[in-house]
Amino acid sequence: MKLPQLTSFYRKLGAMTIARFITIGTALLVTMVLTRIISGDVYGAYRKLWLIYLILGPAFINALASTLYYRGGAGDPEHAVAVNLLLGAAAGLLTGALALFGAGFWAEILNLPGLEDGFRFFALYMALAVFAGIAEPLFVTLGRKKWLISYSIGYNLIEASLIIGGFVFRLELPYIMLLMALSPALRAAFVVLASVKSMKQWPALGALRTEASASLRYAAGMFLLAVTSTAALYADKWIIALFFESDRLYAVYEIGARKIPFVIALTSAVSAALVSEYSKQLTSGSYDAALQEARRASQRLALLLLPVLAVLFVFAEQALFLLFGGFADSAPIFRIYLLTVLTQLVFPQSILLALGRSDVNARFSVAELVFNVALSLALVMWIGFAGPALATLASHVFFTAALFGYCRAHYGIRVRSLVPGRGLLPLLWGLPLVVLPGALLKYQAGLAWLGFAAAATIAAVFILIVLNRKPAAGTTS
Repeated sequence: MKLPQLTSFYRKLGAMTIARFITIGTALLVTMVLTRIISGDVYGAYRKLWLIYLILGPAFINALASTLYYRGGAGDPEHAVAVNLLLGAAAGLLTGALALFGAGFWAEILNLPGLEDGFRFFALYMALAVFAGIAEPLFVTLGRKKWLISYSIGYNLIEASLIIGGFVFRLELPYIMLLMALSPALRAAFVVLASVKSMKQWPALGALRTEASASLRYAAGMFLLAVTSTAALYADKWIIALFFESDRLYAVYEIGARKIPFVIALTSAVSAALVSEYSKQLTSGSYDAALQEARRASQRLALLLLPVLAVLFVFAEQALFLLFGGFADSAPIFRIYLLTVLTQLVFPQSILLALGRSDVNARFSVAELVFNVALSLALVMWIGFAGPALATLASHVFFTAALFGYCRAHYGIRVRSLVPGRGLLPLLWGLPLVVLPGALLKYQAGLAWLGFAAAATIAAVFILIVLNRKPAAGTTS
């Protein structure tokens, strides 16, 4: 691969990763504060109010962002930006309207009596946040990566202050949801100003129509993919909210159903960078550079994350206490969710997106959602509280395996072209040694915190050694 391509890829990846780390890190910090200053019942009700947005908001944002990455690389960037601004406004209005006019229905089915105003007031946040969600691909497409990082720092500080401040001053939940809308309002204004400043002129109507047609075709598949994938991700939480009336019990599940906070940020940034950087090469039939980069990213992610996963799996109770001041009863759900991270360390979906086959990902995502919901309903009635988490893990495995199969059957892309190679052998041989001393201290000597500290230290040293080790001949680094 040529050096300029490699440099461009990692510059995009670096800016997106930093921005997403800031966002997810701030969200984690807010949760850490809230679980210490409010009761589990109040936190559970607050998180239930997010359920509508958590499916529709990210679905629209991901669809628009992916479309802008793809069209910004394959088409005219300014035309793509203009069309996505219009699409973002329409998607935001639709999302807000569903919350505003369906408030009574959502409050009833989610076991939130008396909180209809919570959904109505939250509608404004939803509409503005969806529109402002195109900021990341907008800044990357326009070459304003430093703006993206500054923007992420600013709006996350503002939003975190508004949320925590609302609870500190003991506002009622509906008014906290309304107060939060100030943050996406500022973000939306910034996005509009940045777009106008970066454009030489607003595209002509004919150019907009041409770009709108191409963007809508891609966005339609991406929205179906995004809404079904996010629905599959949050299906278990909806089922818990529907089957169990207790807000406290919902809080226990919601805290447990968290992957390592920065994994999603890192893997989604890698995916977006692959799509943005290699879409032209893949659509022209040149696979080698993209597959090599996807495999290299997968291997380095595995080297970094697998020791962390192992330590957190053994010491789930200690990690939850450290992060959230308690919630040891969330540990079984937390352990199941840690295993779902394994499916995020490979990128067949990114290769298909860069090929312009969002429709393929969408079809398999629909199948994943149906599989997840059916299995969740069966398992929640059979084994209870942990059933939906197990169904989510199974559906992640199903989706990833199906995408691998499609890549092999239709594009001749072998599974081993996308998964880490022999460079993982030192990790696989040494991983048991990372957690064994700490596990013995926890389960045999009753020194859980000492074991946690020992395992975390060994894992950190192990990661440094493996990442600095020169790759063997014929392997990716």
